[in-house]
Amino acid sequence: MKTLKLLLPLFLLFAIFTPAMAKSEKKVETVTYVCSIDCDHCKKTIMKNIPYEKGVKNVEVDIKTKEVKVTFRKDKTDCKKLESAIEKLGYDAELKKSCCGDMKK
Repeated sequence: MKTLKLLLPLFLLFAIFTPAMAKSEKKVETVTYVCSIDCDHCKKTIMKNIPYEKGVKNVEVDIKTKEVKVTFRKDKTDCKKLESAIEKLGYDAELKKSCCGDMKK
């Protein structure tokens, strides 16, 4: 009986928080920016700053293609704020893939 009293609250917590965690993962989006980067210093500058922007989950920088791919939570930030953050670092940034998934141009 004691184990049932201990397991029941744990089961209820699990039942409540599991769907909430699944919903937050659905709000994740990945966008790609074409940036004016051309060296390892540029990559390091972006990697030191952009991951700490609010809502950013992952950042990938490819110097060869001059692309910065950012995965972020849509409820915490948006495409324009991230573009602005890259530009504040001194780089030109153009959204390659829009927030709704369509290609720009």
